[in-house]
Amino acid sequence: MILIWLWKRLNKTGARPEVSGRLLRRFPEAEINKLLRARILVEDRKIDSWGTCAHCDCGHDARMIQEINGKFVACCPLDPSQDVFLEPADLIRYRIDADQLIRAIAAAGNLTGTPAVISAGLWSMGVAATGRTIFLCRSPRDVFAPGISMLLKSLAGGKPPIVVFDEIDQASGIRLRDMEIDAHEVVESVRTDGNGGEMISFDALQPAGNRVRLIVHRSSQAVTLDGRVLDLPSQMLALVRLFAEQAVGPDPRLKKQDIEINTGREPKEIFRDLRNALIGCGLTRAGVDELFVLVRGIGYRLTLSREQIEIVG
Repeated sequence: MILIWLWKRLNKTGARPEVSGRLLRRFPEAEINKLLRARILVEDRKIDSWGTCAHCDCGHDARMIQEINGKFVACCPLDPSQDVFLEPADLIRYRIDADQLIRAIAAAGNLTGTPAVISAGLWSMGVAATGRTIFLCRSPRDVFAPGISMLLKSLAGGKPPIVVFDEIDQASGIRLRDMEIDAHEVVESVRTDGNGGEMISFDALQPAGNRVRLIVHRSSQAVTLDGRVLDLPSQMLALVRLFAEQAVGPDPRLKKQDIEINTGREPKEIFRDLRNALIGCGLTRAGVDELFVLVRGIGYRLTLSREQIEIVG
């Protein structure tokens, strides 16, 4: 989901939020053009230098981009094999318009109301179909500022506010729960749209009391999902454990090569067997599709957040 990807970029690029044309290559050109028309992305400047090679000893802060035989090349002064060949679009830097992006995320999530800035890094997004008020926040520390939690509860109309963060560390998650704030990571709002694509769904965010859904027992090789013990073959149990361990780490995406290394099987084939095994345990096909997401060009991702997963010895 490009809108969520841009929001995460917004959080990491500081006072001058921008993204390179090279990074945008991962998305379809039609999507980029749509963002340009909506002024979510604004062509800002062109660059004439490129970063140095990783672990390079040239001593330069950057390398100049040269046009050689009609091609743009960032030449390494020490090792020509490290030259980077660039497309014209790679030289463009795009500014991210935060206000336009926030409005687009609210619209994509079918929220009612008008998004508004509450404070730096914190937005009121609108109301979901469930009647819950959604807030988008860069970091838990923005909520811990004096008076902010009380303001969020007031704006939420007496219901626990749902605050969606880029990431939540364990200590912050506990503190937010004690403050009666329903905290979620932004990845939880991404769902499949039935056509292999992804969509934003704030309606799917669950109350804090229902958080732990998947329990993986390492010692007994047992897995429980929503209170149901899954009677899975040992290879499928190992794969679920692999997904769970990846999901509680910094990058929830399980790469295809890691699946193949750990299972010795072709990823698409073993993932198909896992889906069938879960359906055999009583899950619906739609329920399984909600549980896992295909990440194009990378692998698969368990859609549960860290707080919905418990791994015990």
